[in-house]
Amino acid sequence: MNTPIYQALQEYCRERNVLLHMPGHKGGKGFNLTEFQAIGAVDFTEVPGLDDLHDPRGVLAEAQRLAAEAWGAERSLFLVNGATSGIHCLLLAMGEESRVLVPRNAHRSFLGGLVISGARPIFVECEMDAALGVALSVRPESIKAKLDSCSDITGAFLVSPTYYGTVNEIKEIAELLGEREIPLMVDEAHGAHFVFHPGYPRAALQEGAQASVHGLHKTMPVLTQAGILHLGAGFPWSDRVQACHDLLTSTSPSYPLMASIDIGRATMQQHGYDLLEQAKERTERCRQRINGIPGFASRSREFMETEGVAGYDPLKLLVEITDLELDGYRLSRLLREHYCIQVEMAGENYVLAMFSPFNPPDDWDKLAAALKDISQRYAHRSRDRNPCPGFPPIPPLALTPRESFLSSAKTVKIEESKGMISAEMAAPYPPGIPCVIPGEIITAEVVEYLIYLKQKEIPVQGLRDRSLQSIQVVDV
Repeated sequence: MNTPIYQALQEYCRERNVLLHMPGHKGGKGFNLTEFQAIGAVDFTEVPGLDDLHDPRGVLAEAQRLAAEAWGAERSLFLVNGATSGIHCLLLAMGEESRVLVPRNAHRSFLGGLVISGARPIFVECEMDAALGVALSVRPESIKAKLDSCSDITGAFLVSPTYYGTVNEIKEIAELLGEREIPLMVDEAHGAHFVFHPGYPRAALQEGAQASVHGLHKTMPVLTQAGILHLGAGFPWSDRVQACHDLLTSTSPSYPLMASIDIGRATMQQHGYDLLEQAKERTERCRQRINGIPGFASRSREFMETEGVAGYDPLKLLVEITDLELDGYRLSRLLREHYCIQVEMAGENYVLAMFSPFNPPDDWDKLAAALKDISQRYAHRSRDRNPCPGFPPIPPLALTPRESFLSSAKTVKIEESKGMISAEMAAPYPPGIPCVIPGEIITAEVVEYLIYLKQKEIPVQGLRDRSLQSIQVVDV
């Protein structure tokens, strides 16, 4: 495999130099745990031969070139702070006066980018699944309606695939935006693997997007926190994005992270098709088994019935609870405590399992067997399905996120916050999609939803008060 970063690290190790440079663990010798010694053995800094991410001319430049070639980009930039920093780079490059189209199912990382950049978001409603209370897509018609009502939009984002694996009609939306010379950028954090198998959805750049961001660790053999930002040909702020990347990226980027990007890319180029084909077949067989278990269901092509959904990731396995007494949160706990299975996330009526080509073959069997056993234990205790209330309608934006974030704030009880301007974000995690952001007016629906999150003991990020008793509002 052609892995220039890893090869350069190995060559430096073979030189057996006296390490009178950072980091302080000195090639892993400072660790007394075997696992950390192994990581430390390839954890170096910008010494000659290892290049510099802020001025790449050697192995890092070559690794980024190989990545751009693999994913079909004009330019690819390594991210050592996850897909989050890629989103921040794109928003900051757009400038403070920008008005940017953002889907309401955008990850909380968008808020950070909006605060840093000062851009004003124009939120677009998503198509929701009523039974699950989750956002599955944004219709092209919804994009067009926003474009018709807002003539000064600078750029547009999509989230595709969603956390649940559904893919937007990117090609149609890109053409719609292209008619007005508005670039389409895609948070494709969960779709880095698509390009390596034609039986998976087409990648965003292939469909006409001009920039995309991958959280590589989500679906590929890459260390957590490693991501990549791809820029397509003709992207209008390409040079500014490079400058923003230099501004926001650590001056001490992790070589193990960057080497894992290189190795993950090479692995998928060499073996990705076969690995993804095998994983797809195993997941589909598991899905069929689950659909034969009373009380459970798992969709695949049925997702396509939702407007705006053009495809789905076959490795995302959403297990719906149809007529059992337990809810998704309890099912998640049962799977962990009694079957040693940890799912990615849970909702009112579902759990989400994320498979990858690197799951051992019996992982699929273990999930199906556990659900069958749970079904037999709970099958005769039917319950009324309680639809999750879902995210509240988009509240009015009184201030930009940056203006609100930097304003003086005061603390009020959540029950008494209706009509006030939020000074902080509330994002149930996972999936990390905010139900309220700084600058929005807190509506009755937002209050109701926050109370629901508190009652269900769902972890919420962004609020200073983790107990969900109070919220920070702008002190006007």
